[in-house]
Amino acid sequence: MVPTITETEVDRALDGVAEFFAERETRPGAVARRLLGHPLPDDERLIDHLIRERRRKTRLDGGIGGWVVGTTWSAWELMQLGCPPDHTGVSRMIGYLLARQDLPGRFGEGCSERRHAIGHCKHFLNGFFSPATADEVVSPLTFPSGVIITHEWEARFAASCFALRTVLQARQERRKSVQLHLNGLVDLAARWEQQQFSASPDLLFFVLGAFALTPIEHREHAQRLTNRLVAMQTEQGEWESGSLFHALDNLLHAPFSEARDAVQRATPPLIARQQPNGSFDETDNEELALIALRALRTHGPARLKMRSPRVATSTIPRFRY
Repeated sequence: MVPTITETEVDRALDGVAEFFAERETRPGAVARRLLGHPLPDDERLIDHLIRERRRKTRLDGGIGGWVVGTTWSAWELMQLGCPPDHTGVSRMIGYLLARQDLPGRFGEGCSERRHAIGHCKHFLNGFFSPATADEVVSPLTFPSGVIITHEWEARFAASCFALRTVLQARQERRKSVQLHLNGLVDLAARWEQQQFSASPDLLFFVLGAFALTPIEHREHAQRLTNRLVAMQTEQGEWESGSLFHALDNLLHAPFSEARDAVQRATPPLIARQQPNGSFDETDNEELALIALRALRTHGPARLKMRSPRVATSTIPRFRY
């Protein structure tokens, strides 16, 4: 039986998320309150602190600890906090990422008879980001959406798509190297569609995350991949062998009604995961709660009953610069 959800249940879940984020002095907290229309008086100052904090972690080359995935996420966070693509912190991190394209250790490097047959080699794939040198192990690799990629080549592929999404969000889509990466994904998507090689839903959602932010000339590929992933959704609203929050995170960026409908069909299993305190896992993962909030908001205006912020009782200064 296909699960259903009522407007009252959606409203109740939204109220729970609102309460969960009501006073959290974090990036997800500030972003959630902005989405809910209930910012705290100090949120502007909090956001400024969060931006400065991320900039302080940046090395001279623009990287965060020499780590592509960490740098990718920090650049995304800055833009989510309201920094434009030409913001100094964003542009430095994006510059670091762009310098990692086509370096040793990237997905598609080299060639073999088998890999050439399925299009997984340098003759088909260029512009991919290298998360590490070829002799370093990057898997298992955990991403902010909670998805964990355990196989080495899949982790390198996912890291590159993750970086590409952020670079596209920073409006670097006209760069030749970025276009080469996109063209490689188009070729791979076509091969996967023809069943020349299978890909898990989690990997396909990484591709969709990038395709969803592509220029108009690639929009048809985003639509086709969206349709394919929607067709893989179970009657219960989830994806077999796939991460629900990872799926929602990337579907929410796709500008298609089919993606929105799929997000709404995933609401019952999403709400079933909600904890008594409004979070969505036992660790109070704020990123998962923020994804859930964005998903719940696709149901349209809801009767939020967010309580008035309580006065913080801690004697520790709220911000340290």
